[in-house]
Amino acid sequence: MKAESPLPKNMDLRARFDRRLVHPGQSTERYLRAQVEAPDLRGPSTRLPLNLALVIDRSGSMAGTKLEKAKEAAIFCLRNMTGADRASIVTYDDTVQVVAPSKVLTPEVKNNFISEIRMVQSGGSTNLAGGWLTGAQEVANHQHEADYLNRVILLSDGLANVGITSTEELAHHSDELRRRGISTTTMGIGADFNEDLMEQIALKGGGHFYFVENARQIPDFLHRELGEVLSTSARRVTLEVQLPSGVEAQLLNNFEIDRQAQHLTIRLDDMIAGETRSVVFKLTVPPGPLGTRLPVPVSLTYIDVETGQLRELHAKEVAFRYASNAEIEAEQPDSGVLEDVALLEAALAREEALRFDAAGDYASSAARLAAAASAMQAMAPASPVAQAEAMMLQEESQEASGGFDALKRKAIHYSRTTRQQSRKM
Repeated sequence: MKAESPLPKNMDLRARFDRRLVHPGQSTERYLRAQVEAPDLRGPSTRLPLNLALVIDRSGSMAGTKLEKAKEAAIFCLRNMTGADRASIVTYDDTVQVVAPSKVLTPEVKNNFISEIRMVQSGGSTNLAGGWLTGAQEVANHQHEADYLNRVILLSDGLANVGITSTEELAHHSDELRRRGISTTTMGIGADFNEDLMEQIALKGGGHFYFVENARQIPDFLHRELGEVLSTSARRVTLEVQLPSGVEAQLLNNFEIDRQAQHLTIRLDDMIAGETRSVVFKLTVPPGPLGTRLPVPVSLTYIDVETGQLRELHAKEVAFRYASNAEIEAEQPDSGVLEDVALLEAALAREEALRFDAAGDYASSAARLAAAASAMQAMAPASPVAQAEAMMLQEESQEASGGFDALKRKAIHYSRTTRQQSRKM
């Protein structure tokens, strides 16, 4: 008798406060953490097919090792995709070339694509927008032919200096593509790319941003991204929080958020099998009657990859309670929540420090990082992770006093972005 296939698992959603007791006679600052965990896939056959465009910068600065490693990584991607997937290859310098138009990856097509990739040579300037949007069009041409995961992966080592160059305009295009079901991942290589531009394209586009410090890392980063896309188990993941009247909230992550009065909607986009994301809010709770409870409903909606169904999930209820000073002082904080808070506060401090650094105010940059290190040591003293982060902040503070070089600035930017997106480095 044939065994029945196991039923698809739901996502897991847990909500916790750092402390649940609040003051009746004054405003109280508290933190809410919502943890979202994606289910595992039952097997390779349950994954969705991929509709991918690889867009590779072949400008003059990519000549040599960078371009060769990018070509090597593209070939690896093709070899690890199946006949259910389709791909296209686009390159750009000051002009854009569709090296291989989007096709289903039969063995013959794969071999032809690989031959075309190997012949790519470096050229002139950097029409990043033209290359990226051409890749997106290759994906769009076929996105409705099957239930595809639609993704553009953009690699560049330089500044956009031909065509559209505005970060705001390119981020807008990325958001529009995401709304049409096409996400964008960006990989910035070396010291000369615009990290703000590449981050915003990925953030608005529902993809990932990577800082590739050395050309030798290009295949590893692209292998990781391909693996993550192919193991997507939940799509269009959206977290919703209903705040009680009078409660104010600040999102410490940099996920896209929509506020409608007291209702918060946070866009988490696609999640890979087994992935956990922590979404953390700083809440300000107004005074209220002693003993009163303030529930904070937290829910989740997503599309299950295995069934294609829209699912909704509600976290076990969490609620504040107005309590006496004695009860509040006796309450033990949740150390796990405070650890996540400390790490995200450190990310915000790095963001501010980079702004000071860009303005040439190195003293303020160093002071901001030093203050963050002290705050982290005090907030999560029992956390080895937080204490290690505090030591790193102290070291960065010392470097900041003389100004960061381009590579260090990008490394700090990437660390901050990755932390705020609740992703592993």
